[in-house]
Amino acid sequence: MALSILILAISAVLLLVFSLRSRYGLPLFLMNAGISIACVAVMFQTSSTSMYTTPRIFPLRSLDQALFQLISRMRLPLSQAQTLRNCGTLVFFFGIVLMLMLIARNIKTIHHRIFWEVLCGTAVFLFLTAYMVFFSPACAFRLYMRYYELSGAARASFVQLITLITRLFKGLILLFVLSPALLLTVQYIRKNVTCFNDTFFLLLGISSLYGFVFFIVFHTIPLALSSQAVFLSAFWFFANGTWLPGWITLFFLLFSLLTLILILASANRIFSGDLVLLSRKRAMKNSIEDLNRNLKDVFHSEKNLMFSILILANEARDAYGTPEGLEKLDRLTEISKDRMEMITSSLNRIRELHLHATPTDMRTLVSQALDNLTLPEGIRIEKHFCNEAVLCMVDEYHTRNALKNIFVNAVDALQLTGREDKVLSVSVEASKAWVSLSIRDNGPGIPKQELRRVMMPFVSTKSKTSNWGIGLPYAFRVVNAQLGQMRIRSSDQAGRSYTQVDILLPRERIDV
Repeated sequence: MALSILILAISAVLLLVFSLRSRYGLPLFLMNAGISIACVAVMFQTSSTSMYTTPRIFPLRSLDQALFQLISRMRLPLSQAQTLRNCGTLVFFFGIVLMLMLIARNIKTIHHRIFWEVLCGTAVFLFLTAYMVFFSPACAFRLYMRYYELSGAARASFVQLITLITRLFKGLILLFVLSPALLLTVQYIRKNVTCFNDTFFLLLGISSLYGFVFFIVFHTIPLALSSQAVFLSAFWFFANGTWLPGWITLFFLLFSLLTLILILASANRIFSGDLVLLSRKRAMKNSIEDLNRNLKDVFHSEKNLMFSILILANEARDAYGTPEGLEKLDRLTEISKDRMEMITSSLNRIRELHLHATPTDMRTLVSQALDNLTLPEGIRIEKHFCNEAVLCMVDEYHTRNALKNIFVNAVDALQLTGREDKVLSVSVEASKAWVSLSIRDNGPGIPKQELRRVMMPFVSTKSKTSNWGIGLPYAFRVVNAQLGQMRIRSSDQAGRSYTQVDILLPRERIDV
């Protein structure tokens, strides 16, 4: 168990580092630290009263025994060891509370829940206070004294009452430590949480693992606090106070190693540290930078040429006499102006992103992007917006253009399908922490082999003569620059084809 504590300490340090970049790092750090502190308290209790053995099959057995002997030299009275264990439990519970608060901020609702938040907060505060008081060394001593003050049926009734209270606390602890996983699962099933699938499953796995291990180890056999130990020794102690089973050492080693592996593996989804995705993002960034350099040269040359044509067209129109010729020159002038506006817009789009975030109602911004869309006949738009304003700190110009690029891609895809009912569905939902945007079309879909490449520059599933494949990379840049997330799901199965772009944007103020 001593070696497991060392591994858990390493995991806690990693989580503390990750907490600087992720809101989920701190609650997981607190849960990890709470288990580690409780384990150290158990080691102190074991060194004072129990026999500690390491199984022969245990890897690094000598190192584990050496760490245990080191802890054993630091003697700690049983009352202080119990207080230390309670402190570890309290730290773990604080991690649960913080995780619940983060999950609540990701629930898709913008209605005020002050009453329920106050009610739940009060209930949790009373539970934590009652736990710390009931399982304190002072309470154990009072229960011990009361036990010997009574006799006969009164003593038996007193023992049954304390045993019932102890079991009630165990039930409440089980419900409390699994509450993040339960809340997350319920909201996910109801499709009412603003996070992507990979983040959901990793958060569910890690929080469930911590809660399950904490309850099984510290609140069931062999390390559960026993009321019988209180009546015999005036201390809260685990039931088998003279011997610590060897399997618990192996169990904790497996748990600590699994925790470390999960933390490192989930660094991508929760903490943005996955090497594969990181290399893909770097490749995308390098490709976009190369694209920008090349397009700037091309567009500047074309803009100068179009500007010269526009000047000559205006001069020729002013000097020309026939109505037919004037009509043609007016048409040439109109085409030149349109082309100039397109080139100017493209140049603005590929410039370095210097975002200026302002409070923006995302419903209005999405509606503006849809209003600027040229919609062919046969295509209808379905809007599913929140009933209240969804304010978010974003750059209006770039975000509107990014959404317009996605809408244009959806409309182009719908024109390629043979369906009679062509639908572009746009939804805007929000939690306290995120704004969730979903853009879905029932077009022909994207082949599976192309899905991973669609956000790379110059990759397009449409005609290469009219589509350069720079719309989605630009949208990805805008979302990513505003600390958001963007995912694409698609299916090209006949009759069930679709493409859906999901975007999450943080609602908090960002400095870009």
